Amino acid sequence: MNTVVPMDWHNHHDAGVTFAENRIERLTTFPDYEAEIVAYDTRFEEMLGGLIPETIAVIEDLHAKGVPMYALTNMPTEKAEMVFSKSPVFGYFKDIIVSGVEKLIKPDPAIYDLTLRRLGLQASDIFFTDDNADNIRVAASQGFVTHLFDTPATLRPALMAVGLL
Repeated sequence: MNTVVPMDWHNHHDAGVTFAENRIERLTTFPDYEAEIVAYDTRFEEMLGGLIPETIAVIEDLHAKGVPMYALTNMPTEKAEMVFSKSPVFGYFKDIIVSGVEKLIKPDPAIYDLTLRRLGLQASDIFFTDDNADNIRVAASQGFVTHLFDTPATLRPALMAVGLL
C-alpha cells in the first residue's frame, strides 16, 4: 500500500482526479499490481469504515436542536454519492463541500476560504472537527473553533463546551 497506492497518490482522487486518470501512471510503474490498483476504485466501498454510532447520535441531536450543519470533506467526486447514501444523517447537512468537486483538499487554506465564502459565515462562528491534526491546525489558524476528533467520546463534550449541545 505504501509503495503502490500510497496516500499521496490517493490525495489526487480527493483533489478531483478521476480514478481512471490517476491509475494510468501506477499501472505503468507497477504492472504486476494491476488488480490491486484497479481494486482501489472498484472496491473502494469495502475500505470505508462503518458508521460510528456515537457520532451519528451527536449529528441527530444537533439536527433535533436545529443547529445548522455543514460538511467539508476530502473525498473523490466519484465516490461522494455512494458514501452519502450510507446514512440518512448526511441529509441533515445544509451543504457538503467535497474536495474532489472543488479540486482543493484540506489542509490547503484555500478550501477553508472557499468554505467561508460559500457558507457566508465567519470562521469564528464555525465549530470545525476533523480527525487530521494538520487540518485542525490550518482551520484554527484561520479562526475556526476546532476540535480534533480523536475518539467519538470527546465530540459531545466538546460541542457542549461551546454551547451547541
